[in-house]
Amino acid sequence: MTEWPPFWTAQLDDVSVTLPLITMPGGRRIYTFDLMGRTEWNQTAARLLADRVRHSGVDFDICLTAEAKAIALAQSLAERLDQGDYIVARKSLKVYMTDPIELDVTSVTTAAPQKFFLGRDRYEMLRGRRVCVVDDVVSTGGTMGAFCDLARRVGFDIVLIACVLTEGLERTEFEGVPLISLDHIPFPGA
Repeated sequence: MTEWPPFWTAQLDDVSVTLPLITMPGGRRIYTFDLMGRTEWNQTAARLLADRVRHSGVDFDICLTAEAKAIALAQSLAERLDQGDYIVARKSLKVYMTDPIELDVTSVTTAAPQKFFLGRDRYEMLRGRRVCVVDDVVSTGGTMGAFCDLARRVGFDIVLIACVLTEGLERTEFEGVPLISLDHIPFPGA
């Protein structure tokens, strides 16, 4: 078993982010990156990602993210890219969702499989459009795989993935879709 340092530092331009090594149920270890409530991290990441998205030359119509850690990032990024709206896949079914779509998701940071939900008003906003998926970390690809399934079911194209960090596998694409990230962290595993 490899000895991993108790902290890993990710660099977001001039902002250093210290990520603690934690052991999850079942013994899996990860460096935790939690954007929730971190204004400077979200704004810095959104600024850097917006610059990279513009330089990528990939055009898209709307951003899609998952509840909850990347919501503030998606908001900040959408503002910087003059996107009027963005879509959030919710982790619970809301009573106001009509004709909801349910997605099964397995994420490295969640102890058990989870579900995402979108009501018709939201998935109709995606239909026939070019979509940029926004996330905090792309690791095993569970969330991205669920969004690829959603794209097939609803009928839209994921044309770009923008994330703060890749973990484990240093990616520049996912299932043929370009992926932009700001830094890479290791995946200590078991």
